[in-house]
This record gives sequence, structure tokens and C-alpha cells, in this order.
Amino acid sequence: MDSVLRMERILALIEAKPGICGLALAADCGVPWPLLQKDLETILLDVDHPIPLYTDADEDGEEGMDRLCPETRWFLETSQRRNVPAHFTVGEFLQILDALDFIEQKLRRGVSLKEKISAGLDLVQEGTYRYIKGRLAPLQRLDDEILLTVEKALQWRRKISFEFKSWPLVAAPLGVVYYSRLRQWYLAAESGGLIKTYNLAKVRHIGMTGESFTYPEGFSLRDWLAPRWGMEFGRELEVKVRFLNRSQTFAKVRKDVAHRSCLLREEDGGQSLIYEDTIVGKNEFLAWILGFGSAAEILEPAELRGEIISRVKECLSHYRQI
Repeated sequence: MDSVLRMERILALIEAKPGICGLALAADCGVPWPLLQKDLETILLDVDHPIPLYTDADEDGEEGMDRLCPETRWFLETSQRRNVPAHFTVGEFLQILDALDFIEQKLRRGVSLKEKISAGLDLVQEGTYRYIKGRLAPLQRLDDEILLTVEKALQWRRKISFEFKSWPLVAAPLGVVYYSRLRQWYLAAESGGLIKTYNLAKVRHIGMTGESFTYPEGFSLRDWLAPRWGMEFGRELEVKVRFLNRSQTFAKVRKDVAHRSCLLREEDGGQSLIYEDTIVGKNEFLAWILGFGSAAEILEPAELRGEIISRVKECLSHYRQI
């Protein structure tokens, strides 16, 4: 067996038998240890085609420990060091966080492990919950008890009572949302026939009542949130916008609306892009449009065109010559 085939066999053995020692590798390859030692050294020193090998010596972090000794155990990163995602409901994940209390008692330096994990809580879309993923972590840690109360109320179909901006409310919870752009958690709930979102950072004295409710038949939190341009409450608007083909404008538009059920079509030989959509939340939508400057023009509805004109005129008024 030539050296190339032998090195291929070495890697195959390590992947098939994680933790195999040097002597066992030599025996399986039918060569003496000094020869196999040279093969391992060749693999480790290959800069052009690096192989993700590591040993128990690397894991132990002992300085001066010889990696290339017969007793060293070998591992291949592709087989051993994979980041396998684990999916949990809100309740399951919060129970895991509660189990970390005993660790927190030992780690009292700065932010606790529990706070670090819950601050970046990454929940999959499941049941009546929706987590809007994004790169921005929450601005502040949310009290775990709030999420637990909402989850229990949803499971048992009980209304919740809470104070929002000093106003007492009783509502039927429909789910929780993390909105990455504003870096805030929100409660979606129905009260007085209206479904609204409430910033959970402003919710106080939340508790589950004894009053039951029926979850709206056919209601989908995800579908209800789909047309929203953020968390703003308001009526639906049919919008039509023309974007001009300037520096990366088309690419940015397509990226920003990739998750939406909308219509995009190029016109004028690729010189303009027409965007049509149903949106809720005109203020955040207008802020998005204004970010494109003169490369964007609202065609419909007339009321949004009027608001853009008013805002541009107000801006120009600050630049009148004295």
C-alpha cells in the first residue's frame, strides 16, 4: 500500500472509529508505528489541503504534550464536531434555562449563563408561537415568567390580565413575537374584538385569569403577521412602488422583501422595478421608502404619495436660503 492510499485509509479509520489511538491505526494499516507517525505528520503539515484532525491532547490543552505518540487518540472534526441544531418549544427551552440555576450559583461574574442564553433566545416557528429571526439580539433580557405565563395561558386557553402603559387590560393571548429590527419581544393578543401586539418590555403585572377563551378558528399568527411592515397596528393598504435601477437598488429591494408574498417585475428594459404588495404599518413602510431617496416613487395609493410629498416638503423647508 503506497503512502497516499495509506493516508486515505488513516482518515477513513479515524472517521469510522473516533478516538482510535496511534498504535491501533498502525495495526489496522499493517505498518509499524514509526511509519504511521510520519504519515500523520504529513497530514498535519499539509497547508494547501488542511485536514480538520484533532487529538485528546488538543482537548486536554496540556502544554508540551506530544500529539504524535502511540497512545494519542485521534478524531476527525467532520465526524465529531458538528453543530447539530436542537428545536424546542418556548416552554421546553425555558425549563432548560431553569435547570441552569445551579450553574449560576457558581458563575457570579458579570452576566450569568442563563441571561446570555435567554437574551439571544432562538426559538423555531412552532404552534402558535413565532420567532422572527435576525442578527440583532434583544436590547434587554425579558423576564422568563412572562413567557411562561403566556405559554400556560395558551395551553389552558385562559385569558391573561396585565397593565400596558398603566392601562389595565384583559386579553386572549395568541402568541409571542421577537421583532429583530426593533430588538423587542411582543405579545399578540385579542381584546375587544381587535388583535393587537403589545411590547412585552412595557407589560406589567401579567397573570393568568380563570376566564377561558376559544382560539380563533383558522387563525394563523404567521399569516396575520405576514403583511405587517413591523409591529405597527393599522389597516391593510395595497401599495405599488417604482424603483429606479441605481447602485444596488434592485438587489436591496429584493433582499428586503424576499420573505413577503409580493409581486416584483422589471420594466423599461430593466431600468425600473415595480413592487406591489399588501402592507400593514404605513409609518415603517414610508421610512423604508424614504431610505431609497429619489430612486423610489410610490405610485399607489394616493394617500401615501401625499404623505411622502409632505415629508419631502418639510425636509426642504429646513434648507431654504436665508
